Amino acid sequence: MVSAAPYIEVITPFVICVGTTLEDSTAIAQAIDRRAIVMIAPDTEAARRLLVGDTGIPDSPAGMEDLETRVIERGCLRVDLVSRQVTWGDVDIALSAREFDLLATLATEAGRVWTFEELMARIWKTRYLGDADPVVSAVKRLRRRLALVVDELRVVSVRGVGFRLVVPD
Repeated sequence: MVSAAPYIEVITPFVICVGTTLEDSTAIAQAIDRRAIVMIAPDTEAARRLLVGDTGIPDSPAGMEDLETRVIERGCLRVDLVSRQVTWGDVDIALSAREFDLLATLATEAGRVWTFEELMARIWKTRYLGDADPVVSAVKRLRRRLALVVDELRVVSVRGVGFRLVVPD
């Protein structure tokens, strides 16, 4: 096991790569060769959050501006944003934190197509850089969890755009 002590005992410089490609950031990290800590941020706001630690995003799991909306109800679906519980009728649906945030976001406007960009910003709190895999993987996991409880509730793909939640009346 490598000790972190050498980095703690001396002042270690750091480099923040803002808006660079993954390839460029990797090249910078290799050129520095452990002489500095490399931090990667998609934009200046994300870099500021890295340094200050303030996310600037409301505490609501779905990133909702109106925190007065504490429960989302769509048909038999009930999403409680405070207790982070999801139910379908009388049945509880156990979800991971990421699955909950994804479902809560989709449920805020059921039927609306949420783009990959919007979902990355709200759930992963990062900018979409063209890689839809994190969103697609989370949706697959959410679909599996929902299928254990309910057949009617669906997360539908809109090819190349994003996803929408379909809730039966």
